[in-house]
Amino acid sequence: MSIESMPRTVILWGAGVAVVGGLLVAAAPQVLEAWWAPNTDEWYSAAGIFEILIAIARTVLAPLGAALIAAGVVMHYVDRRLKGDNIADRPRRWRWPDEAQNRNQ
Repeated sequence: MSIESMPRTVILWGAGVAVVGGLLVAAAPQVLEAWWAPNTDEWYSAAGIFEILIAIARTVLAPLGAALIAAGVVMHYVDRRLKGDNIADRPRRWRWPDEAQNRNQ
């Protein structure tokens, strides 16, 4: 994976993780009830563990996807700002504290 494709890849992974997290939030309880019909104590234990794992995934995946999308956008922004060949080509929106003091004197 090249540096140029990294922001795009991170954004796509973030979108995928967010969609999977959203699907888990929306459909996991109904799918679990329809698919899993525990009839013994062992199956109830397994269903309980599976519900805990699904609850953790439902809680973590959607915010993780949003964070990956935001990270990809920031990476893209920083990449565009640092695109210039020469340091003078790069936009300057802030100054080092000692530069600001030298200008005021």
